[in-house]
Amino acid sequence: MKPSDFKYFRANSLDHALDILNSEENVKIIAGGQSLVPLMNFRLGQPDLLLDINDIKDLNFESESSSSLEIGSLLTHTNAINSNLIKLFFPIISYALKYVAHQTIRNQGTLGGSIVNADPSSEWPLLISLLNAKINVRNKFKEREILVNDFFESHFVTNVEDDEIVTSVTLPKINKYCWAFEEHSSRKGDFAIVETGVILELEDNCETIKNARIAIGGVDEKIIRLEKIEKKFTGKNIYEDLSIYKKLDLFEAINPVNDNHGSIDYKNYLSDSLLKKVLKKCVKARVISNVK
Repeated sequence: MKPSDFKYFRANSLDHALDILNSEENVKIIAGGQSLVPLMNFRLGQPDLLLDINDIKDLNFESESSSSLEIGSLLTHTNAINSNLIKLFFPIISYALKYVAHQTIRNQGTLGGSIVNADPSSEWPLLISLLNAKINVRNKFKEREILVNDFFESHFVTNVEDDEIVTSVTLPKINKYCWAFEEHSSRKGDFAIVETGVILELEDNCETIKNARIAIGGVDEKIIRLEKIEKKFTGKNIYEDLSIYKKLDLFEAINPVNDNHGSIDYKNYLSDSLLKKVLKKCVKARVISNVK
């Protein structure tokens, strides 16, 4: 199919784009277009105006401070994978984004487009949930910061208003931690049926779990943090068998549905299997300790 008729405008600055969003109605922002264009072709999205922000250099950057790493919303998946800063402080990002579709899509797709699309099976939404990110947005009149717990509302729905642009994502640095990520899809490059990531912050010569973060995607209307299991891991020795947890704590937290990718039982099985796998991988992983 082909999209319905629309006007096209290419903004040359952030202020220029925000003026358009403030003055026009039914506007959709396009960057990489890897999610929006297919929706438009199936007429599931029918904007009156398509606002291209690819020329806005202020949205394509990486910036490090003593406590965080800020990533511009136009950073592509490929550039994130190859970023030395991201590999240094958050290697889980570089690893997980290699699962995103295929090279052509990774070259075009962007951080901002992925998180605003809010697909609970996508890698970026899980990563920023796992990393306790803050999402920076702006309209013509003000800027605001949204905690990741408040950002995603449901399938393909976020807390971003129609006149706002996601400008960047801020990731607080973590000292002394191990990590792991896994996902399962029907074929290489397909969306994940289930994806899981874990970060274990460590203390006492890296033998005690100071704080646990576990996120799972594809099994609810948005990314889920497994808070009950996280709390029970706090204070445990890293060398204990972490794969022994109450399955009920997992199954009560998720809400998979039957669809053409699999049954509820199959997704429950994948969730449990992948969680055990990432916990075992995490314990064997190299500890990241780059924060001074």
